[in-house]
Amino acid sequence: MSSKKKAAALKQQEDTALSRALIWFAAAMVIEFLLLLVNNVFTRGIPSWDFANSLFKALPIIAGVCLVCAVLTGIWCRKRTVAKKELFFLPLVLSAVLALLGVSAVLLYVAPTSADLLRVVVPALGVLALAYYLYQKEFFLSALCSGVSLLGLWMVKRGSTQMPFVIDLYIVVGAVALLAVLALAVLLKKKDGVLTIKGKRLVLFAKQTNYVPVFLSCVLGVLALCACLVLGELAAFYLLFVLLAWLLLLLVYYTVKLM
Repeated sequence: MSSKKKAAALKQQEDTALSRALIWFAAAMVIEFLLLLVNNVFTRGIPSWDFANSLFKALPIIAGVCLVCAVLTGIWCRKRTVAKKELFFLPLVLSAVLALLGVSAVLLYVAPTSADLLRVVVPALGVLALAYYLYQKEFFLSALCSGVSLLGLWMVKRGSTQMPFVIDLYIVVGAVALLAVLALAVLLKKKDGVLTIKGKRLVLFAKQTNYVPVFLSCVLGVLALCACLVLGELAAFYLLFVLLAWLLLLLVYYTVKLM
């Protein structure tokens, strides 16, 4: 392949990655806008309290419809992907959006106070989509691990008196998940980024990948979650700034590497 064709193919890949990242981000912003509208209905009674009550009663139906449609759309996406041997992207986005809307409706019905949590998680998922498509995969994994720990710290800081069991459960599960990611990263480092499952080789990272940021993100996340579980809200408040500074440092480091 000539250098011009290689450059054209590379540019096409970059354009595809950028367009997909923007689609994911736009989808997250649409969901965020819907959550803000629902929050105004519940908290301010706009347009009326009767409408708010009707909407609240309709949340289980909305959740069921969204989740069923998400499953059907996911099946359609898988069939087309297998048939065409190429990812059918837009139905995948639609399935994910419907699933997220369904889960959000369930959470709002079970615990209306989860609206604040959803308004933080949804834009964070949009930012992670940008990181996945535009940055190195190790940065995405590091940002994901940092995001898991940041969400736990935020939950402790904002809602420790409202849902103590749920928050403690999230912290424990989050810490275990981070340890699992750490173990996987160690294994991938030994295997040069290749994971073998049932005889199939999955190339997850390049051979020259630097795993140190992933290791540190997992370790810092576990230590932060354990600290706020023991020390409470005050530790969570200060550790939030520590992890945000770490995430900013990673962003600067990987942005420079892209140049």
